[in-house]
Amino acid sequence: MKQAVIYGRVSSDRQEKEGFSLPAQEKLIKKYAIEKNITIAESFFEAETAKRAGRKKFNEMIKFLKKHKDIKTILVEKTDRLYRNLKDYVLLDEIDGLEIHFVKEGTILNENSRSQDKFMHGIRVLMAKNYIDNLSEEIRKGLSEKAEQGYCPTKAPFGYKNITQKDGKRIIVPDAATAHFIKKAYELYSTGVFTYKGIAKLLSEEGFYPNNKKCTKRVIEVILKNPFYTGVFEYKGKRYEEGKHEPLISKELFYTVQKLKSENNAPRPQIHNFTYLGLIKCSKCGCQLTAEIKKGKYIYYHCTGNKGGDCKKNYIREAKIEKAFEELIKQITFSKEEIKEIMELLKHIYNQQEEDSTQSLEALNKRIKLLKSRIQKLYEDRADGIIEDEFYFNKKNQWQNELDEILIKYNSTLRVNRTFLENAETLFELCKNAHSAYLRQTPSEKIKMLKLVCSNFLFDGKNIIAQAFPPFDVIIKKGNFKKLESGCQCSNIVFIKELAKSIMTPEFSILSERIKIFLAA
Repeated sequence: MKQAVIYGRVSSDRQEKEGFSLPAQEKLIKKYAIEKNITIAESFFEAETAKRAGRKKFNEMIKFLKKHKDIKTILVEKTDRLYRNLKDYVLLDEIDGLEIHFVKEGTILNENSRSQDKFMHGIRVLMAKNYIDNLSEEIRKGLSEKAEQGYCPTKAPFGYKNITQKDGKRIIVPDAATAHFIKKAYELYSTGVFTYKGIAKLLSEEGFYPNNKKCTKRVIEVILKNPFYTGVFEYKGKRYEEGKHEPLISKELFYTVQKLKSENNAPRPQIHNFTYLGLIKCSKCGCQLTAEIKKGKYIYYHCTGNKGGDCKKNYIREAKIEKAFEELIKQITFSKEEIKEIMELLKHIYNQQEEDSTQSLEALNKRIKLLKSRIQKLYEDRADGIIEDEFYFNKKNQWQNELDEILIKYNSTLRVNRTFLENAETLFELCKNAHSAYLRQTPSEKIKMLKLVCSNFLFDGKNIIAQAFPPFDVIIKKGNFKKLESGCQCSNIVFIKELAKSIMTPEFSILSERIKIFLAA
């Protein structure tokens, strides 16, 4: 009795629905084998969608036939189930004496077949290849159209998951179990006091195990550079600004993190307990200050001099640096009574400016609607063939960039308006008795607090110069409220207005979140 192997394959969900399922193929072929008195030696079935030469089960079948040289027959449903490309055809053609039964097509092909039969078989192989090529092309078209509609057609990144809706459409939605870890990773890094490794360790301790593995520095690095979390995505080199998926973070927070990364502001590990190592730069050349111990107990800092020059010969004692930072914190320190009076004045100014802000928001909203309408009309004109792709992408990118800028401004203004008083309270929660709190802190906590107050710390060869964030720069420049109180009242009003203006900026909204994290720690 002749022995044979069975081979079956499906390559898409649609083929399953259209009756090409593996059980259906197996049933048809086994019935044929019984009718032809053929014994089944082995069966090879696989579901394969990737368009590449060779498949796992197909390759196993080739090895099996080469090992069992007495078996020379393959039973398969039809041509396009066996071949996907010309390489598959060549691999089978190299097996001497091979006989292939195409059950559904009712043909048998072997080395003794007529040239006409071989010719027709070659045509079917080419048709099978064309089918695969066409299927692949249709899939690519479908994925590109899906992207144009705002749905990312790729695998969801950490913090999201792919789901299938009732209508069969696959979409990406936030993963309730992990989305908050993504947001926290960005918030932690934006404080400027956490490294990739530190964030990975903290999130792992809280239960974040991406792909069922402990969170690593590399995972955090990947997360912190992916704009997908802001609501945009990239597909085949093109950026889609209006993704349908829900953003996990604001674009402002994303850009803040990118800026911090580019400036390489991540804190460096401390060596020999030099508290301020990696914090201060030389104002002349921009190099970091290094530290060394003299006479076995005195710590001095000086420029590394890596860029040349003689600035590395200037030294400053760590005790002097500590004193300078204490004085800095003193300048932003307020008592409870002072804070209460300042908050009353801020509330008064806020009420006055709310009407102007409402008019500004209305103007921005009007422009947003106009740009969205233009982009939609542009998309329709392209779909109708009225405009060319090049013109479409140029105008779409131009209007989309403007829309992004306005949306950021609109959302920032709206958020600032809603959170103005809350942000002011956060600011003064940090400033409340700040000096005494600073003195009680550990060295690492002091560094964290200083980085909330200032963006840069410089050494000019003699003294430490700090560049404060708004609104701390306003507080330091004008002096604290108590000193102003002894002067004329109009000076207090000028100070409060400048303070309110700084608190209302989008930049301070982000800084306020950093302060909240610090205070909660």
